[in-house]
Amino acid sequence: MPRRTDRLLSFTRATLAAAACLALVPGAFAGPADLTELPLESLLDTEVVSATRFASQVTDAASAVSVLTAEDIRIYGLRTLGEVLDHMRGIHVSHSLDYVFLGARGTGGQSFATRVLMLVDGNPPPDNLYDQLYLGRDGLIDVAMIDRIEYAPGSGSAMYGNNALLGVINVVTKRGRDVAGVQVSGALGDWSQRTWRVSAGGRESTGLEWLASVTGHADSGLPSPQIGDQFHRSIAHSQTVLLKARWEGFHALLLTAQRASASDYRDEPPPQAWYTTYLDRNELLALGHDSQPADHWRLSLKAQAGRYSYRYHDDDTLWGHSRQRDDGRWWALDSQAAFDGWKGHRLVLGARVRQDPQQHFHTTDYDGEEFHFDQARRSAGLSLEDELALGDEWSVTAGVRADRRDGTPWAWSPRLAAVWQPSASWSVKASHGRSTLFRSAANSPAPGQSDDTSGPGPSDETVTATTSELVGEYRAGHLRLLGSVYRYRVDNRVGDAIDSESTNGQGAELEAEWQWQGWRLRGSQAWQDPSASAGQLLVYAPRHLTKLQASAPLMGEALRLSATVRHTGAYENTIGRVPPRTLLDLTLVSQKAVDGLDLRIGWRNVLQKREAATDEYYWEPPRGYATRSAWIELTGTFR
Repeated sequence: MPRRTDRLLSFTRATLAAAACLALVPGAFAGPADLTELPLESLLDTEVVSATRFASQVTDAASAVSVLTAEDIRIYGLRTLGEVLDHMRGIHVSHSLDYVFLGARGTGGQSFATRVLMLVDGNPPPDNLYDQLYLGRDGLIDVAMIDRIEYAPGSGSAMYGNNALLGVINVVTKRGRDVAGVQVSGALGDWSQRTWRVSAGGRESTGLEWLASVTGHADSGLPSPQIGDQFHRSIAHSQTVLLKARWEGFHALLLTAQRASASDYRDEPPPQAWYTTYLDRNELLALGHDSQPADHWRLSLKAQAGRYSYRYHDDDTLWGHSRQRDDGRWWALDSQAAFDGWKGHRLVLGARVRQDPQQHFHTTDYDGEEFHFDQARRSAGLSLEDELALGDEWSVTAGVRADRRDGTPWAWSPRLAAVWQPSASWSVKASHGRSTLFRSAANSPAPGQSDDTSGPGPSDETVTATTSELVGEYRAGHLRLLGSVYRYRVDNRVGDAIDSESTNGQGAELEAEWQWQGWRLRGSQAWQDPSASAGQLLVYAPRHLTKLQASAPLMGEALRLSATVRHTGAYENTIGRVPPRTLLDLTLVSQKAVDGLDLRIGWRNVLQKREAATDEYYWEPPRGYATRSAWIELTGTFR
């Protein structure tokens, strides 16, 4: 694999020095007239839809909501969903050499069942085979198309159903008016990273608003540059497409993503013998209509469909060939009816039916033996929620959801939450509820493999989580403070503990945010204390997480320099103990810096901390390879 790190880092340092010198020259950059508006105040007035079915303000939502905006993504140089989420309070990510995995509140790792539900504009993107969230370059959305991303921890199943075991992540994409023309972007970086994007959008006089974006990316085959350079030669290509439109209550969304990678181990020390290729292809289509059929009534109808394909091909000169071909298709109908005609009440009734007509697994082993499994599933869910206003200071939200899948009994998910606002600056929130998770087809108990029909199968066990949380929040002027404590118990868990059927967890989180005249500071600390039943070992469960983000305008916004620090405490993985790791990232941005183009330069892992958390399939972590990397990006918007 060619090594271009030193050359690109030298170029990056020279560019940084030149940009800093230009910042000292008055008028060297044609920066925007006013970028010192306080985004914290507008953010705290933003409606959040993940904490409850009702749109509510950040400080009103009965959860410890965390939000990152498009501006945060831009100035901190975040480029994948995994990077965005890894900068949010209480979340950590881990990596194999192929995928990026999500962890939250002491659960995570390289299992296939998701504990946190993700929605894109209210639509679930996980596939119907592994229930996986794809957070690297295999993700369904380019983060440049994200308007904001919300994370609401807690028992979310009462509102959202399956997979919202420990929280909900809602990705809200940009609108056509946010682009209002054509936008072209290109980037180069270490580990052979090359990225291009073309986006176009607008709002027509007819009321039609539309957005289209295509992104292509190539790299050295790793899901994240945090892993660093490896001993084997590899390459990967990915493509992402977003199409979005809205007109008179009708709306449509199409997301597609494909990532193919190849790794050649045959000629690298120690002597290896195989060549491996992966392919992930994911698609999501959603069509819907929102209306107000009568006074006090709002109605939303949505049809969704998804398709996923996975291909794995391993050529081993000693053992032979291994193949895996997995395919899944699903569709769903989702409806919500909201009524606020009773004084002090806001009611929402939801119904969802889903069909999984294809869940196909096919594996050919090295000795030529074939295993395949096919099944179809159906599921349904009903939910009811009421937000009751008890005077000027108190509000209570009560909700219950019932879900059923073929082969399982009805699973009930109740939730109760209360918000007390004694003043305009203070709010106290408490919640308690139970959430559910139906095991994915891939995570069902493995059947015997005595014939050619063996493979993953259905399970009548439902994973449940009972969660209690207390949140305090303060907002005044430029400052926002938040603190929370929580407890939970997960039963019939799968994938994260060795020989354990349940987990008890508790923890506390603190977050502070301050913004003033273009300066932005945010910090968070999470303490997590999960434990498996019978004292069994929990893996991918760090005890503490620290996130710090700072951004400063230079020379009146001609340049903006941002720094982030992410510290992950020590934890166990399946091959041993992973030591603590602290990552320092720097990002320099400027608008209209080069012939009217926007400039971003990123320098990642400045402290040169090695990655030591890859999975056991690769025997050991990368052995001291460089993980510092740099990249540069230019973006132009043409109206």
